[in-house]
Amino acid sequence: MKINFTKKQFKTLLDLAYLGEWMANSTRSDDDRFVDYEELFQYICSFAKDMGYEDLVPYDRELNAYFPTQEYETQLHPIIDNNDDYVFWEKLTANLAKRDLDREGAMYNTLDDRFRRLCEIEEQYEREFEENGLANLIIAEGKNGSDKE
Repeated sequence: MKINFTKKQFKTLLDLAYLGEWMANSTRSDDDRFVDYEELFQYICSFAKDMGYEDLVPYDRELNAYFPTQEYETQLHPIIDNNDDYVFWEKLTANLAKRDLDREGAMYNTLDDRFRRLCEIEEQYEREFEENGLANLIIAEGKNGSDKE
């Protein structure tokens, strides 16, 4: 199989490969990494010189691998940072809402009723975090962390 890319399409592919490999492996230890993703990223990088992007991912002969330059990473990390921020607030909101729903201990006639209540609590947290960020979040000392907020 052969796939042809324009220079612009290749740059987009390179960006996506970097972002995907970063997402998959940046938090993993060396022995827990997705090697297939690393290998594919290296393979894509091997075409960078032919496509005029050697300056973004130069080849290191000593390490026998391609490495993104600091400048290239700096271009792409705002995408990662925006995603991280979004996921942080979504997870925090969802986890706190679920905790609060469980603490209420209410019985619901249907799963839809329970889901509606969960959504109400999530909306309260979303408003709070949009208006105040973490300014009003307090960690309360309690037995076994059961009273932490």
